[in-house]
Amino acid sequence: MPFSLLRRGRNERDEAVSAFLSEVRSNVRLIAISLTRIKELKSRFGLYEEELKSQLDITVSELRSLRELLEEEEIKLNGLDGDAYNAVRVIEAYSIISDSEGVTFVDENADRILRAARWCDGILTKALKSLKKPKR
Repeated sequence: MPFSLLRRGRNERDEAVSAFLSEVRSNVRLIAISLTRIKELKSRFGLYEEELKSQLDITVSELRSLRELLEEEEIKLNGLDGDAYNAVRVIEAYSIISDSEGVTFVDENADRILRAARWCDGILTKALKSLKKPKR
């Protein structure tokens, strides 16, 4: 097979993985923003109880959306390197538990999930940068 065809196939694969990682990172960032808002609302001593409940529902919904995306793109997920794969799997685990346990789980574990989301975001950002570097 000519070298140019091999390179084109690799570039198309890299572009597909890059698009997938960008979408996952976007979802993870939405989750992190939502969790940050939950922390802010909790620090105000119950003044915003209805908004807190609403934000918890939104976060559970965002985690569910992320899980659905990951299930649809399982093949791309399995092609990730170690750190990116692990980071996505950690946040996916939180999404599975939150779907089962609901807002109580998210409320009780908001700090842990937020740390995992920030870590995942950082790892995915590094992975995207390495994919976008020109290959020689």
